Amino acid sequence: MEKRRAHRHPVLTDRHFSKIYNGMIKAMVALLVGIAICAYVKVSPNGDYIKDYVLNDLQFSKVTSWINQHLLSFQGQEETATVSSKMNYTHIKDNYYTNQSNEVLNFGKGRVIYVGEQNLLGKYVTILLENNIEVTFGNMQDVFVSMYDQVEESTILGTYEDQVMIVFTQGEQEIDYSTFEELIS
Repeated sequence: MEKRRAHRHPVLTDRHFSKIYNGMIKAMVALLVGIAICAYVKVSPNGDYIKDYVLNDLQFSKVTSWINQHLLSFQGQEETATVSSKMNYTHIKDNYYTNQSNEVLNFGKGRVIYVGEQNLLGKYVTILLENNIEVTFGNMQDVFVSMYDQVEESTILGTYEDQVMIVFTQGEQEIDYSTFEELIS
């Protein structure tokens, strides 16, 4: 009996409940502010400027990289199509490349951080590789992956018609294909 009395469990008091309650209120207020900001950006005539500022000037890629690495690592890997041969792109001009097929193949293990469509890039996919290099594949005809998918090397990301646009970015600097190949080898 004496041993049980010595190991009493802490009693939850009003102070504990008020800390939990205050934490929940702060989280709900932060969520409400986030939703309000998103709604304002969506309906505002300056929405594109604000979105561009957040995505480009506030080092959004570093934040999404951290979120992907620390918060989204619990997501299971989905089955994706891969090919067994090593991908080899041939440079055509500027950032345009081609390979022996019309399939857009991934360069290495990483996570899909953007999927979308723009005037300049057409349909595009951006992969954040494990070595923190972002590879954007543009001018795609079809896209086979979704946001936050974990992808392996040689995963088929989609298809292209004549040529695929590939842009390599390390940090905020654009790098060329030969520099990229040196970094991943």
